[in-house]
Amino acid sequence: MAAAPRPSLPALTGLRFFAALHVVAFHVTPREGRPAWLAGFLDNGPASVTLFFILSGFVLAQAYLGQASSGQVSRRAFWAARFARVYPVYLLGLVLTAPPFFQFVLRQEGGLTPASLQRILGVGAAVFSLTQAWVPPAACAWNCPGWSLSVEAFFYLLFPVLAVPVARLGPKGLRWAAVSVGAVAAVLSGLWLLGDTLLAGDSPHRDTWLLVGEYSPLIKLPQFLLGVVLGRLFVLRGRELPRASAMGSLAAAALALGLLAVPWMGTAWALRDLALTPVFAWLLWTLATGHGPLAAFLSRASVVRLGEASYALYILHIPLAFYTRAAERLSGIGLERRAPWGYSALAITSFVVVSLAVFAWLEEPARRWLRNRLSRPRPRPLSASTGLL
Repeated sequence: MAAAPRPSLPALTGLRFFAALHVVAFHVTPREGRPAWLAGFLDNGPASVTLFFILSGFVLAQAYLGQASSGQVSRRAFWAARFARVYPVYLLGLVLTAPPFFQFVLRQEGGLTPASLQRILGVGAAVFSLTQAWVPPAACAWNCPGWSLSVEAFFYLLFPVLAVPVARLGPKGLRWAAVSVGAVAAVLSGLWLLGDTLLAGDSPHRDTWLLVGEYSPLIKLPQFLLGVVLGRLFVLRGRELPRASAMGSLAAAALALGLLAVPWMGTAWALRDLALTPVFAWLLWTLATGHGPLAAFLSRASVVRLGEASYALYILHIPLAFYTRAAERLSGIGLERRAPWGYSALAITSFVVVSLAVFAWLEEPARRWLRNRLSRPRPRPLSASTGLL
């Protein structure tokens, strides 16, 4: 059975911080007074979630599908480790976002009514069980970034099943698998865009269809699968081309930044994610070698530490933004109105500081505590059928 040593991929850990920061900037920075290139880059913040999905598969393959791995993964230990990793901070995000969510629902439903209670309980059941991405109206209804954790939960559910066939593939088979996954992603994007065209003018159904495209775990699955396949291929062959990787990471980063600066309009975000998927995969592959100036920068201890705290930054930035804005308005300083960019910079800096504290004092201690208890095998009860009393 495959062990799960912690993979040494410091550059990828550092990259996580900048991907999370991109999403935070999308939500927190002002919309006015931005040059076109900056507006395009910030408006494409959600595209960094695509990077997270590919990165998740890549890192899991590194951890569980080593050179001699048969792909056999202990499901109990794996799921316990994943739950311990993501749920404590995720739960904190839900708790912090509960007051504004309740306030929003009560205002929309006209107070505490059966309809408002039903809505709160329905969305609550979805978000606390990490199933909201399967329910389009609930996907972004509580703490919006949590929808991606719902998608990740689906990936985690599948990984122990997928690990065995992936581990059986050789380098050639893995390359074909990567191409096949890319083709599936293209077909799914095409079908979704076709459905959007057919539903044009049918507002209620089209709105639901748009949410399905943005949040559906099935549509995001090829991104994760590509990460798993490439992660396994990297284990087998990845360190054979360090020089190409050193230059490739800079080229991939430049291409990704160029695509992110394009102002993708309307439903073209589906094409944007499709175009970025191979670029992100290329970037992760080259950075994983640890060669080159970009990998060296992302591997610095300070950047890696920020990357370790990036999950807390990503999950908590929406409630932190709500409370920061409320405190600023109560203070009467008016910084958000008078200097919106300065306010955003201060807010984001404070979010980073809070995420570092949460990582050190909640996320890591809770992860160790939960993992030790959840992955520990339970003693089998004695029964008469075994001949023991």
